[in-house]
Amino acid sequence: MINIKKILFVCDKNECTSFGRLTLNLVKAVAPEFEAHVLWLKTPKFFPEKSRGGYQVDYVSHEVWGRSLYTGFASFRGPLKKVIANVAPDVVFFIRPELGFLVPLAKRAAEKANSNAQTVMFVHDTFAETLYPGSFKFKLLNMFYIKDCVKADSFVYNSRWTRDEAAKHFGPKMGEARGAVIGCPIDRELFNKPAEAISQQEKAAFRKKMGIRNYYGMCVNVSLDEPRKNIDTFFEMARLRPDVAFVRIGKTSQRMTDIINAKKLYNVFHLERLAAPELRELYRHADLIVYPSLLEGFGLPPIEAVACGTPALCAATSAVKENMEGVCPLVDSPTDAEAYAKVIDRVLAGENVINENAAQALLDRCSMESFSKRVLEFIRR
Repeated sequence: MINIKKILFVCDKNECTSFGRLTLNLVKAVAPEFEAHVLWLKTPKFFPEKSRGGYQVDYVSHEVWGRSLYTGFASFRGPLKKVIANVAPDVVFFIRPELGFLVPLAKRAAEKANSNAQTVMFVHDTFAETLYPGSFKFKLLNMFYIKDCVKADSFVYNSRWTRDEAAKHFGPKMGEARGAVIGCPIDRELFNKPAEAISQQEKAAFRKKMGIRNYYGMCVNVSLDEPRKNIDTFFEMARLRPDVAFVRIGKTSQRMTDIINAKKLYNVFHLERLAAPELRELYRHADLIVYPSLLEGFGLPPIEAVACGTPALCAATSAVKENMEGVCPLVDSPTDAEAYAKVIDRVLAGENVINENAAQALLDRCSMESFSKRVLEFIRR
């Protein structure tokens, strides 16, 4: 067993993003045994304020600023070498494949510093060029940023589905390398059921406070406007059930506005930014979360909602099926809006569509304690 004393995590997204939160969850996972350092690769787009957020985790913070992630291809290299030389970490842990261009440099810097550091790459989701096969931008992203991620010494994955997809995409260099599925944790101190069940009257009052009136139920979706998120089907559900409010959390786009106008969807509402406690309250007061995504490497929102006591309704696809099968209803034709609408009707009629035992087993797997155990077992090997 290797006695690891220092770990350097490398992340290019702020603490309010999924990648930033995951980085700090990894810090929490290893903190009982190892000294954790985080190198934040900061840009104005992803770090609008030059200060750390309110996420209380004990670690040594390092940072370097660049104009953008693209110019960072050159400007992040020198600072990374300097941090590795100063810290002499036993492990350099990259938070996502888009940082793959830094892997060879990290290995050379570690060798020069005589730290014998192992490089680890966390692989999530599918890959940009498979999501947008016709995009020249993403072909360049793969060519210059992602492809060298296979040069890492080992890999961790958020799901079995991602592991299998990565092996198909990157081939034997990744598929046969040392690796493990470690999953993702959810914050149970934040996402949990209220002390007392929320009544229908309280849900109606919450909707009214949000400016959502004259609807007898509320469905929530958390997503980006990407083809894989299948937002078009969410909007079609809204068309089929005009007396139910459909609330989406995420940035809007002209494309979505055009769909809403064309379908005359007066029951669709958008919330672009929510702090985590606000998201929790939305989960708790919703009748269900609807997650029709076509491709997910993990899919946190439906798990967070279930932790808050709210039913989930998901597409039977990718890692969502891996996590949610047996827990909640899955629609195995993910674009079948009518099938989703029928389950929505059942929930609004008062039916419990969640398997409570399976849900608890899922939440136990996604606990920080369980996540920490998997992370530490992998690093110690």
